[in-house]
Parts: sequence; structure tokens; C-alpha cells
Amino acid sequence: MQVNSSSSTSLLNQGLQGLQKSQQEIQRSANDIARLNIEPTSQANPADPTQAGQAQPSDQKVESSQDVVEPLINLRRQEQLFNASAQIVKTADETLGSLLDVKA
Repeated sequence: MQVNSSSSTSLLNQGLQGLQKSQQEIQRSANDIARLNIEPTSQANPADPTQAGQAQPSDQKVESSQDVVEPLINLRRQEQLFNASAQIVKTADETLGSLLDVKA
């Protein structure tokens, strides 16, 4: 298999596009997580005997912990894709460098 500089450049571009797409998806997942208002069901103060075992009313919207699962899974998946794209960029860079060394 012959490797030329244009195929290395194409791989480099694909790797960079993968990095950018993963970064955008990571940001989207992080924003989704940040929008969720998750808090414990009980905020009783154990030092205050009048509040023991009582849930405190909250002005904040309580979301199900299930709502955070999908963004967390996507966050992890995009982290792996980002790392794979970074490896592609690294390999393409090394290959392109080797080709330039051979031609020089």
C-alpha cells in the first residue's frame, strides 16, 4: 500500500473534523447536564431536631436522575471519539512528517 502526502492530508483533515464535531457534542451534552436541576429529595438538617426526616420544600425544579443518564453517556462516547480523532491526527502528522523526510 502506497501512502502519499494527499492521503495523509486527507486523514489529517478527517481527524480534525472529528475533533471539532466531538468538541461540539461534548459542549452540547455539558449544556444539557447543566440545564437539569437535580437535588436530593430530602434536605433535612440533622442538627435541627424539628427537621429530622422531613423533606424541605424547594423552589427549584427537581428532575429525575434518569434525565441525566443520556447526556452523561453521550459525554463519555464523545470523549472516546475525541481521543480516537486525536490519534488519527497524530498518526497522519507522523506519516506526513516521514514522507517529507523521505522526499527531502
